[in-house]
Amino acid sequence: MQFKEVLGNKDLIRRLIRMADSSRTGHSLMFVEQDGYGALPLAMAFIQYMMCRDRREGEDSCGVCPACRKIGEMMHPDLHFAFPVSAAAGSSSKKPLSSSFLQQWRELYKENPYFTEAELYSRLGIDGKAGVISVAEARGILDALSLKAYEGYNKYMLIWLPERMNAEASNRLLKIVEEPMPDTYFIFITHAPEKVIPTIRSRSQMIRLYPVAGQELAPFIVSRAGVTLQEAQVYARTSGGSPGLAIGMALQGSAAASYLPVVSAMLGAVAGADLAGLLGSSEAVLSLGRERQKDFCVYMEDFIRKVMMIRRGLPSIADTLPSESAEAARFASVLRDSFYERAFKALEEARISVEANVNSKMVFCNLANVLYAINNF
Repeated sequence: MQFKEVLGNKDLIRRLIRMADSSRTGHSLMFVEQDGYGALPLAMAFIQYMMCRDRREGEDSCGVCPACRKIGEMMHPDLHFAFPVSAAAGSSSKKPLSSSFLQQWRELYKENPYFTEAELYSRLGIDGKAGVISVAEARGILDALSLKAYEGYNKYMLIWLPERMNAEASNRLLKIVEEPMPDTYFIFITHAPEKVIPTIRSRSQMIRLYPVAGQELAPFIVSRAGVTLQEAQVYARTSGGSPGLAIGMALQGSAAASYLPVVSAMLGAVAGADLAGLLGSSEAVLSLGRERQKDFCVYMEDFIRKVMMIRRGLPSIADTLPSESAEAARFASVLRDSFYERAFKALEEARISVEANVNSKMVFCNLANVLYAINNF
């Protein structure tokens, strides 16, 4: 991956180039992003620039030298990866490591370097399970970094989602992050820096990514998903400038294909003051894995936002998809003005509870009761 292939964040790319050219790169960098923003391809382009023996100073890596080609394939012997994993279906290992899933990791990156956390878990066959970076993984990281660089230059450890490290794993890595070995670099990519232990966070240079502008993202979506430019512009806006989320929406016909029927049934029951029907409709979410339950909450919150925009006479900024238009217009005429903000809060609380591994039946039963109450009392 070269910098010229990375979407958006051009000012940040120039900053990274200046850091590398002036040898002011710290030994621990933490890329902060929203899911799917593209921190992984940006970090890979940065590592490639650092390791390229024939780079164009102030511009980019050459892209053709042996180091560039190996990094492009994620196969360089001095570049190591760690990411959240769990025991896959049919696996006999009770303590799986990232190394067991490197083939799937590389294949997914080659197909779509902007993949989301849920897409990785799906590819690894661990849908519905909480991915973690365990203490056994931390020991493997220390073992890998204790070896001399194969090619005599720097060693890089890229840790994707360090917030998924358990406490023991974090503490085991703390010393080497505090006192790094010469020519050893840690690259962290996080969606939730506040969940990374403070001692690691405080010793890392923070590099925050920004959403990709619609005028750059929309043509990219067209090229990757084959949708029309008009549809791509909607996906670019509704994804919040996240290439990963936007591509996922476009390729799947958006989350609406999976979630809209359930959302429509739930909101129909809310509008009709049918608590039993609402509870029955919400049970459809229970069969989804934990990651998809979180996605459902995000989708329903976004759909309700679209309904609110239509009700307030702002359909031009509602960004409804063609498949959502009729249902959004219908609910805009029946849900009360007082419903929306409290519904947003209830859905966000449900998403956080799912992430915290609270029993999903309790979470969605409570959500149904709250949504019923705020529109009918």
